[in-house]
Formats: sequence, structure tokens, C-alpha cells
Amino acid sequence: MGCAALLWAGTPSAEPPGPFSTAYLRSQLVSFHLAPIQKGQQPFTIGPWQFGVRVTDRKPRDHRLNLYLVSPGTMHHAEGQEEFDHNDVINALPPEGAVVEWDVYWVIVLDPALRQELRSEREMIVQAQEGFTPGDLFEFQDIPGRAFLGAFLTIDSLDELAPYRLRDGRLPRVVIVPAGFAVRASAGPPEAGPPEAAAADGR
Repeated sequence: MGCAALLWAGTPSAEPPGPFSTAYLRSQLVSFHLAPIQKGQQPFTIGPWQFGVRVTDRKPRDHRLNLYLVSPGTMHHAEGQEEFDHNDVINALPPEGAVVEWDVYWVIVLDPALRQELRSEREMIVQAQEGFTPGDLFEFQDIPGRAFLGAFLTIDSLDELAPYRLRDGRLPRVVIVPAGFAVRASAGPPEAGPPEAAAADGR
């Protein structure tokens, strides 16, 4: 899924790039493969990408690993739907060859001054604890991750960000929010893939 197992579906006739897919672990690329979607199952989608099937247990569990979907990011890019460009980040590797459950989290950049791409769990946690004070002319449209806010958290105004403000009243540079579902996937050391597959997924 290039995108932590997201499959390319840029047009109805487009073919997925194959089983090769990646995610970031501590800023390094590793392989990441969602469990296959069975006939009749409905995948979750992010923009033009299809995700794996949701695990029915919605509550985050201590025994699960974490998969972070980070907006914005350049790992997954689709022409004409740039608002859904994002990175996939995991926090650890499971036992070799094991298909395990991963709690999914939205990681959304609020601060336009945050230019660095987030590619590790530690970076995300640090930035989520840092605050910024929006200027007088700051508008919702200035938020880098606004598309994810609207599509997945149903937030489309600055006032609706009030529950996420820090104790001092500032907005966090990044918000990390449980997506309310988990997926099944395997992950392991990096692996080589056909260059045409990487190009199709915008890598």
C-alpha cells in the first residue's frame, strides 16, 4: 500500500501497483502490507486510495501497534486531490511474518509554519505538545491538514478546534486523534519493488 498498504485507485480503470508497499518507522522506510480485502468487504478510503477493512473493535488497545496517517505528507500523492496527500507512520515492527492489528490515528498539522514532514512517532508527539498562537488574519483555510479535519473529524471552522487547545489557550502544532478503528497488517524490513509501482503511488 505504498501508503501503509493503501492501494492506488486514481481512476476507475487504474490497476493497483502490486503488493509492494511501505510506511515510515522512525523516519526510515519499511515494508507494510494490509491484510487482503475479501470479496464483499468494504474498504475504508482516503481520497483516491483504498484502505484495509476495519477491525470491529473500535477502542484502542494496549496490545496493538499504532498506524498514523499524517496530513499533509508527500509519501502518497494524487494529482488533483492534493488535499489528501499524506504519510503513513508506524511505531514498531511486529514479529516477522505476523499479521497483527494496528490502531489507526489521524495526525493533522494545524500550524502553517511547521514545514518539516512528520515521519516518526516521536516527532509527532513532540509537535503535538508544542503550541502556536494564530495571527489575527489566520483562517481555517490556512491549516495545512484542513481536508483531513473536515473529512474525518467533521471540523470545518476554527471554533470547532476549541477542544484541542492546550491549557494555555494556544493551538497545538499537530493534533493526534484516534480514528476509531483498527486494521490488520504485517510489516518488516524494507524490500525492493518494481520502479513502475513506486511511480504509480507517487513515491
